[in-house]
Amino acid sequence: MTEQQQAVASGQREVVLRAEQLGKVFGKTVRQGWRRVDQGVRAVNDVNFELHRGETLGLVGESGCGKSTLARLLVRLMDPTEGRVEVLGQNLLELKREDLRQARRRIQMIFQDPYSSLNPRMTVGEIIGEPWQVFPDIVPPAQREARIGELLQQVGLNKSDADRYPHQFSGGQRQRIGIARALAVEPEVIICDEPVSALDVSVQAQVINLLMDIQRDTGVSYVFIAHDLSVVRQISDRIMVMYLGEIVEGGAVDAVYESPQHPYTTALLSSIPVHDPEQQSRQVLKLPGEVPSPMNPPSGCKFHTRCPYATEICSQEVPAVTGDLAVRGVRCHHASTLNFDPYIEHITGRVASG
Repeated sequence: MTEQQQAVASGQREVVLRAEQLGKVFGKTVRQGWRRVDQGVRAVNDVNFELHRGETLGLVGESGCGKSTLARLLVRLMDPTEGRVEVLGQNLLELKREDLRQARRRIQMIFQDPYSSLNPRMTVGEIIGEPWQVFPDIVPPAQREARIGELLQQVGLNKSDADRYPHQFSGGQRQRIGIARALAVEPEVIICDEPVSALDVSVQAQVINLLMDIQRDTGVSYVFIAHDLSVVRQISDRIMVMYLGEIVEGGAVDAVYESPQHPYTTALLSSIPVHDPEQQSRQVLKLPGEVPSPMNPPSGCKFHTRCPYATEICSQEVPAVTGDLAVRGVRCHHASTLNFDPYIEHITGRVASG
C-alpha cells in the first residue's frame, strides 16, 4: 500500500463524499405487504463507499452496468430510489432547489462526450465563466477574464482560445475545456464519467496526466469511471468493480489488480489486450453467454449465469460482502476457495511492464 492508501484504510483522511445504500430503479415500485417490489429496471443497487480528500476512486465495469447512472446520482442530476449521498457531511438528497445549487459548488462533473457537453452557441470563455453567474463570489467581475485565461493555461490551452467556439477544437481539447469549466467553481470533488473513452489513445494519456497534475496541485478528489482497466489503474488509489448495478469487488488498486478475488474482475483483467509476443499465449478467463438484461436479472448472485465457478448456492442466495470494499472486499460465495494463479501471473506482468 502507498502512504495515501494506508491513511485511507486507517480512517485518517477527511471524507469528502459518501454514498450509503444508494439505489436507482427506473420504473414503478409497489408494496406487497411489508415488502417493496420493483416493477422496473434496477440500474444501481446498494452502493456504499467513501471518498477521501485528494484520493481517486476508480469505478470499472462493462457498458450498461450502471456506472453512468451512479455518476448522475452522486451529483443529483437524477434522484435515487433509496439511499443517501453526502458531500462534506451534507446530504444532497435533503436539499431544496437553491441549497442544492449552492452545494453543487463542492461537487462537479466531467461528462463522457466532449462533443455534446459544451454549448455550441457559446464561446469557450462564456462556457468557463458561466458558473460564476450562479456563484458570483468566486471571482469578482473585473478579474474574470484573467481567471478564464489562467484556467485555460492550467488545462494546456491558450488564453486566446477564450474567444473561439467548441466546434473549432479537437475532442481532446474539448475535454480540456470541460475540465476547466469544472475547475471554475473550485470544487472539492469531481465525478469523471468516462472522460477519455471518446478520445484517441495518445490523447487519453495527456488528459489522464492533466487530471493527475490538477489533483496534485489542488487536492481535489475524483470518482473516475471507465471501462478501460489499464486507464483506471494509472490514476486510481482504490477501485470498485461493478456488475449489473452492484459492486462485486473493491479495495486498493494494487491489491485488486495483482490478486483479484472475484471471477468477473479476473475475467476483465485477463482480457486486457497486450502487444508482448511472449504473452500472446496467456490464459484468459472467458465468460460464457451475454450480460443478462437488468429488466430480468438472475436470482441469487447476478453473475452466476456467466460464472465458470458457479454452484447451486449461487443461483439461490445473494452473496454477502466478505471484508470491506473500501479496504479489501468481495461479493462472492466462493471467493475464499477460488484459485486465479494461472491468470494472476500474466495480469501482474502486464501491470509491471505497463
